[in-house]
This record gives sequence, structure tokens and C-alpha cells, in this order.
Amino acid sequence: MIISNIRIRNYPEEGIDDFPWNLPLIKNFEELTFEKNISFFVGENGSGKSTILEAIAAYTEVPLAGSFRMEDDTSLAAANELANYLYIKFAQKTRSGFFVRAEDFIGFARHIKKEIAALQNEADEVRETFTGGDIKLTLGAIEGEMNSLISRYSKDLEAMSHGEGFLKFFTSRITGQGIYLIDEPEAALSPTRQLSLLSLIKEKVAKTGSHFIIATHSPIIMSIPNSEVFYFESGKVTKVNYKETEHYQLTKAILENPDSAMNEL
Repeated sequence: MIISNIRIRNYPEEGIDDFPWNLPLIKNFEELTFEKNISFFVGENGSGKSTILEAIAAYTEVPLAGSFRMEDDTSLAAANELANYLYIKFAQKTRSGFFVRAEDFIGFARHIKKEIAALQNEADEVRETFTGGDIKLTLGAIEGEMNSLISRYSKDLEAMSHGEGFLKFFTSRITGQGIYLIDEPEAALSPTRQLSLLSLIKEKVAKTGSHFIIATHSPIIMSIPNSEVFYFESGKVTKVNYKETEHYQLTKAILENPDSAMNEL
């Protein structure tokens, strides 16, 4: 893996009663030690798993896969502050990778669409105004960049179903060795697409040695072999087998006996 462990090196002298410092998890935070290339953050909403994931993204300075930079996204202000007090030990240094939340995908898709449209307009303007020399040389760089974007992401990611476009994004952006931080990808993926994502992650880990840290509620996603699960509960984090998580046990109980599960509601 690329990240070896994480701890909070100190706490601020002021604002300790404000978010994120007032979270029980942050108050009680102990060092997280990573032993696998695929790590899951699992827990109830509000347990702090996304906050830690966002702070890791801010500390490592991996790109935010959306329409903003980390430092410009006001929803990540607390994560940027927390990152200033983190200490992360790296087994291998890299700034390759990205941080993505399901909601970031829409901004990213629109950004790519605008980039392609701008390049197309530039190419059209060259054709209309070019007066001498070899127009192929002039157009070559513009059309090459445009065609590269289309080949990598398709002409219109927004026109795909949300799941198709989200999976296309992962296929295109998970390339070389890097740190890939993903927050609740199941929000945009059907069970079949989730399995496709797991297959892609498994392949990339085997080929590149990348490190994936994924916050999820999906028992499908956290089932990938040779991974580790950090369970966030009651202000603490423990490592568990994924079958010990409430997510797995509740899903299993409902699937095995839905009538009984509904009667208990």
C-alpha cells in the first residue's frame, strides 16, 4: 500500500468545540494502520468516516474529481482544516490518484463536455479564418486533444446513465499507481455496476500496487477479497471482518427472510 498510517499530531488551541473537532471520532482518534491495498471505511452516517477520508484527500493533495479544487470547495473547509493537524506516513510517495464523491461526478461530466465544446469551437474558428500554410498542422494539436478527451470519456458523459458514466469515469481515471479515495460510490452504481467497479479495482491493485480507500455502506463493495474494513462506531475505529458489520448482517437477514425482517420494523 501507499499510505502506512494516519494520526492527529496535535489539536488547535481554539475552536475545539466546533466541527470537525467536536466529533467523538476526532476527540478519541487513535492511529490508523493500513495493511492492505484496499481499505474500507464503514459506519453509520455521522460516524466521521467521510470526514477522515476528505482530510486524507486534502493532506495528500490528490485532485478532486469535480468542478472545484479542494481548497475552493466550501463543503470541504473542515477537511482542509483537519488536514493541517494530520500526520500521514507513506510507504511510497505519490501525488497520483484522485478523490471523488458521487455528487462530484456531475460537475466533472459537465467540465469535460465544456472542454470538448471549446476545442470544437476553436477548430471551427481555425477552419473559417485560416489563410495560408498547412491547415492540417494547425488543426492537428486541437483535434488531437479533443479526440483524446472523447476517446477517454466519450463525447457526452452526461448523456449516459448515471451508473454508466460513473463507471466510465473510473475506467478512464484509474490508471497508474496512485491513491484513490472514493466516497460512497454505490450511490451511483447498480449492484452489477458495483461488481464491475470491484473487478476494475482488483485489476488495478494487481497491476500497479495502487491504494484504494473507500467509504461505503454497500456490503457488495466491501466484499472484495484481500481487503480490510475499518468500522467507525461510537467515536472509535476498529478493524473487523466485513461479515461482522451491521451492513452485511442486516442485508443477509433481509434477503434470507424478508417477511420476518419487515414484521420486526
